[in-house]
Amino acid sequence: MWLPVDARWYSPLLLLVFLYLTKYVHGNCPSHQFECANGRCIPIAWHCDDDNDCGDNTDEDKCEIRTCSETEFKCHNSKCVPLRWLCDNEDDCGDGTDEDPRHCQNKTCSPDQFHCGSSSALCIPVTWRCDGQEDCPDGSDEKDDCRQITCTEEEFTCDNNKCITRRWLCDQDNDCGDFSDEKSCPNATCSSSEFMCTNGKCIPDRWRCDGDVDCIDDGSDELICPKVTLRSPCASKEFMCKSRDCIHQSWVCDGDADCPDRSDEANCTIACRQDQFQCRNKQCIHGTLQCNSVKDCADGSDEENCKTQIPVSCDPSKHFDCGDKHCIPIELACNRKNDCGNWEDEPRDKCFFNECLVNNGGCSQKCIDDPIGFHCECHPGYKLSDNQTCEDIDECEIPGSCSQLCNNTKGGFKCSCLEGYSIEPFNHHRCKAQQGHGALLFANRRDLRKIDLETSEYTLVSSGLRSAVAIDYDFAKRMVFWSDVLEERIYSAPIETGSPVTEIITDKIITPDGLAVDWIHGNIYWTDTGRNTLSVANLDGKMRKVLFGTHLDEPRAIVVSPLEGWMFWADWGEPAKIERAGMDGTHRNTIISKDIRWPNGLTVDLTSQKLFWADAKFHVLCSANYDGSNQRVILSSVRDVKHPFSLDVFEDWLYWTDWESESIYKAEKFSGQNVQSVVNGVSSPMGLRVYHSYKQPKGPNHCMPNNGGCSHLCLPSPKVTEGSSKFTCACPDGLVMADDMLHCIAD
Repeated sequence: MWLPVDARWYSPLLLLVFLYLTKYVHGNCPSHQFECANGRCIPIAWHCDDDNDCGDNTDEDKCEIRTCSETEFKCHNSKCVPLRWLCDNEDDCGDGTDEDPRHCQNKTCSPDQFHCGSSSALCIPVTWRCDGQEDCPDGSDEKDDCRQITCTEEEFTCDNNKCITRRWLCDQDNDCGDFSDEKSCPNATCSSSEFMCTNGKCIPDRWRCDGDVDCIDDGSDELICPKVTLRSPCASKEFMCKSRDCIHQSWVCDGDADCPDRSDEANCTIACRQDQFQCRNKQCIHGTLQCNSVKDCADGSDEENCKTQIPVSCDPSKHFDCGDKHCIPIELACNRKNDCGNWEDEPRDKCFFNECLVNNGGCSQKCIDDPIGFHCECHPGYKLSDNQTCEDIDECEIPGSCSQLCNNTKGGFKCSCLEGYSIEPFNHHRCKAQQGHGALLFANRRDLRKIDLETSEYTLVSSGLRSAVAIDYDFAKRMVFWSDVLEERIYSAPIETGSPVTEIITDKIITPDGLAVDWIHGNIYWTDTGRNTLSVANLDGKMRKVLFGTHLDEPRAIVVSPLEGWMFWADWGEPAKIERAGMDGTHRNTIISKDIRWPNGLTVDLTSQKLFWADAKFHVLCSANYDGSNQRVILSSVRDVKHPFSLDVFEDWLYWTDWESESIYKAEKFSGQNVQSVVNGVSSPMGLRVYHSYKQPKGPNHCMPNNGGCSHLCLPSPKVTEGSSKFTCACPDGLVMADDMLHCIAD
């Protein structure tokens, strides 16, 4: 701002103008920058890119006229953009010509696409039509001949229009989500072959007094029994919750409820030592950890009300720094008053002079005149590289900028999708599967259930189970696999009918907490917390092998990536860790060992090549690369991540089951934001998998044909390098490999 000045200010002002003209008009730019005729410096890559970055267009003078290729569209400003960017509701040209209605209204959709109507040039996959979700801006994809979902005769229509099997009516579980399936229910009665638990649930009478708790909520089936010692599922170094879940003994009375029923914190008298800090949740941590900018308390109370010893910096947009972090309001600078105390806010050579009028202050984009001095700013999509020169921000380096593929552009970025996915019409940063509806397949001890993620249709897969925990499937074969920790078995069944049920693994198994299906090579992998082993078998269970039986303490979740030949598993023992190995048992190593205590759920995202896990002790959801690098906390919340057990990922969402809240949640996989409840009132939610064909993409089976020449097991090898072996022959337990490394012989 120009204000009247007196003669005292005139000489210094002329000197300052001269210095600016000398520096910016006749100065030189660094070798990695282009010098405009007006003295501005811009990145050399911006020279001859069809944008007037200098302001005087000298960066576009004497440039060869670029000819767009056959796969590009030439904008009115001569910029070239890919043809696939035309009429996609994004101004990629910068002048709007790629979205000109004159040619967009004549756009023709391909046979496998649906046209959103005369008011829009948008084409969407035809499979998105009538899927219960509006994808067209005018909602035309859900109008006309689309039928509303109606429940079948075998299903009950909830008040919220959800469909559930009639077998779930009046079973004391909130299956509808609005309790309408539990309204007007008669008093519960059990058949003559059943036992009624105190909570009203019925179990087979043969399960009463068998040493295992089957009335999960109250344990009443084992209360009035002959002299039978109820066997504990926990090891000697573990604490058994009233719910009969096991936790580390050291976690009892630590102020953080780890048992689903919170029994580990019952009747606790916690008094911290004088050298400790007591968190709000009664947890004790060492006193030196208070106010160290790290949340060491589970509730974060150790970082509350911290008075920093170092004065905060002055905010240059609101304050003037008088020195030594003495801040005054910016409007008090250059007001001809001694507000700082030593006239620091009234410099004669800087007040009342607008430096931005001289060559834009040397700023490559925006010059902001301050009461004292000035500062440079950049347009959106750019950042300052040297306080004056703006350079492009590579948004593709920021996690979550795009769901899948990202193309950085000057001042912006463009998202695209892998084959089989399309950009969401209402969010051009997200990719949505073109084919099929995703569904959640989960176990809750007694049942295997499936819920459609778009229509919320609820179906029963299998029922009458004792304690189903881990779950997985083979999409191509339409088979579901699960473990039962009370029956000490692994089963399979057709996913559409739930029967017949086939026993896969029946012996030498105790607590199979995790399992994973290799859908390409036809094998199943599982962890056994009771035996501390990790094993593999073919899908009929006739050939099986223990891959690892050492250095395992509490192995739980396991996932496989047969396209690359890797498997990952979580171990919540001492020390807690996540390990990786080839699916043939080679190249075993620990990839996550820091900032981890109780890794329950584990999954891989094939589209981003990321590993995700849930930690029930730290109440966090995390991610890392397949090799354990780039470890990130996605979501940290005692409220939203109370006691996660299992999780999976699909499209842009993480899904997880939570024991304490008896719910299934979802959140954005890159940021952890937008936490939503998918299903509420699920008693004992356990293993979880997203059911969709894209979760199990097709790939080469190098064991075919002829089982790779192997006499018994053929296991995929990890892709360490391009020249890595494709498979390894392996022998079932009790046999050894012959010298030809193909055939197994008796030991």
